[in-house]
Amino acid sequence: MTRPSWTWVHGVQECDSVPRVQLPLLSRRPNERVLAAVRALLVLGCGALLLASGIDTSQALPSVILLAVVAAAASIPLRWSSVRRLQAPLEAVTTCLVVLTVEPLPEPLLPYLIAPGLAAGLFGGVRISVTAAGLAGLTLLVGYQASNELLPRSDYLATVSQWTLITLAVGLLGAWVQRLQGQIPPPETLAYASAYRLISQLRLVARQLSGGLDPVALGQNLLQQLRAEVPFELGAVYVRSAGGRLTPIALDGADRLDWPVNHPLFDEAWASSSPVRDAVALSPNRTGHTLVLPLRLGVRLFGLVAVQRAGPEFDLSRLADVDHLLQEQSLRLETALLFSEVRTIATAEERRRLAREIHDGIAQELASLGYVVDDLAARARFLPDLEQDLRGLRRELTRVISELRLSIFDLRSEVASTIGLGTAISDYVRQVGAGSELTVHIVLDESPVRLPIDAETELLRIAQEAVTNVRKHAHASNLWVTCRVDPPAALLRVEDDGSGLGAPRADSFGLEVMRERAARIGASLTVQGRKEGGTAVEVSLGPVPEAALG
Repeated sequence: MTRPSWTWVHGVQECDSVPRVQLPLLSRRPNERVLAAVRALLVLGCGALLLASGIDTSQALPSVILLAVVAAAASIPLRWSSVRRLQAPLEAVTTCLVVLTVEPLPEPLLPYLIAPGLAAGLFGGVRISVTAAGLAGLTLLVGYQASNELLPRSDYLATVSQWTLITLAVGLLGAWVQRLQGQIPPPETLAYASAYRLISQLRLVARQLSGGLDPVALGQNLLQQLRAEVPFELGAVYVRSAGGRLTPIALDGADRLDWPVNHPLFDEAWASSSPVRDAVALSPNRTGHTLVLPLRLGVRLFGLVAVQRAGPEFDLSRLADVDHLLQEQSLRLETALLFSEVRTIATAEERRRLAREIHDGIAQELASLGYVVDDLAARARFLPDLEQDLRGLRRELTRVISELRLSIFDLRSEVASTIGLGTAISDYVRQVGAGSELTVHIVLDESPVRLPIDAETELLRIAQEAVTNVRKHAHASNLWVTCRVDPPAALLRVEDDGSGLGAPRADSFGLEVMRERAARIGASLTVQGRKEGGTAVEVSLGPVPEAALG
C-alpha cells in the first residue's frame, strides 16, 4: 500500500489523499458596485472633458448620452457566466462605435475604455482582457478606414495605440485582483474549509493508526514493549490529569497498585524530568528496586512510567536503548489523551446544549400548560367530575415536569478536573432524594488518586441510569448508593428495597446501555435481587480487595 505524502500549508499539515476543498471566489457584488461607480465617474468625466475641449455641444451631447446608455447596459448583472464573459468586450466595442460618431476623433471620450478593461479583468481574467483591448483597437482602426478622418494617420494610430495599451493594462490589473480574491476567500468560508480539511485528515490518520486512540490500550502496549528492553515484575503508566494529579491508566504484572503517587521517587522524576531509581523492601527478607521514567512530548512532561523488580538494580547506562521507544510511545499516548479530552469536552458541551434546549423549550411550555389546567380546575369547581379530572391532569403534568427537571440535572451532571466521581454521584443522589419520596443512603470511600476521567464519566452515567430505574419503576422507599475508588479499581453499588427485578419491559434498554458503558471501561456489571427484597446493581472495575468492600 502506498503511503500518503504530506505537505505543510499555512502551518497545517495536508495529505495528498485528503480531498481538497474548492474554495469559492469572493462575491461578485462588491466588484459590480465598484464598476458601476467607476462607469458613472468616467461618463461624467468624459462629458466634462468633451465640453471643455471646444467641440460643438450639439454634437458632443448625444455622444455623452449614448455613452451613459452603454454604461447603464453594461452595469446590468447577468446570471449566465458564458454571456457575462462577453459583456466587457461588447462594452469596449460599443464604446468605440460611440466615439467614432464624433469627428475628428474625440480623445476626451476614450478614457471610458478603462471601464470595460477593468470589467474584463475582474470577471474574465487575462484572456478576456486581451480580447477586450484588441477588439477596441481593431474597431477604432476599422472606423478610421470607413470615414473621412480629419486627423493625420500617424496621430490617429498613436492615439489608438495609447488607449488600447491603457485598456489592456487596466484589464491585467483587474485579472490580478481577481486572482488575489480567489486566493483569499471570505473568513467564514475559510473557517469551514479549514475545519473540513482538519477533520478529513483526522479521519484518515485515525484509520491508519495501528494502535488506535485508546489511552489504556496504548499504555498497556508501552509497558509490554518496555518489558522487552528493561525486564520488570510490576509496571504502571501514570498521566497528569487536568486537576494536576497523576492518574494510573495502565498496569502490567499486577491487578492493582500499592504505590502512592506522592512517593518521593515520583516527585524527583517529575522535578528533574529524568529517570530515577531507588531500592525498596518487597518483604522482610526480599529487596527490590524501583525505576521511574518520564514521558515527554518535546520538552513538555505529561506522565511517568514506574517499574519494579526484585534482584539487581536497574542499569541507567542501558536506558539510552529505550529512549527512542519512550519518545515514540509518548507521542502516541499524548495524541490519544488529547483526542480523549476533545471527545469529552464535545460530549459535555452537547449535554449542556440539550439541557438548555429542554429547559427553555418543552419544560417551560409544560409549566405554562399547568397554569392553564389550574385555571380550568378553578372554573370547574361546580362540576365535580370535571374538576377531579383536571386535578388528575395537573398531578400528571407536575410529575412530567419533575421528570424533565431531573433529566436536565442528569445532562448537566459531569465529572471534571475539579469535580470527582464521588462528588458528582453525591450531588445527583441528593437531588433525586429531594425531588422524590426516596430516603437515600450514601457511602463514599475515595482514594486521593483519581480514576481516568473516561472511567469516572462512565461510572457516573451507570449510577444515574440505575438510580433512575429505582425512582421510576422500583416503588421503593430506600435507596443505597456505595462508591469505593482505589485506582485502578473501583466499586459502584446501587440498591433499593422495592418490588424487585420482575419481567423486563419490551421497551426497556437501560440495562443494555449500562452493560455497554461497563464494557467500554473494562468493568463487570451484575444485576440481582437483594436478600431483603429489592434489586442490587453492582459495577466492579478491577479486583477490589475484600477490605474495601466493607
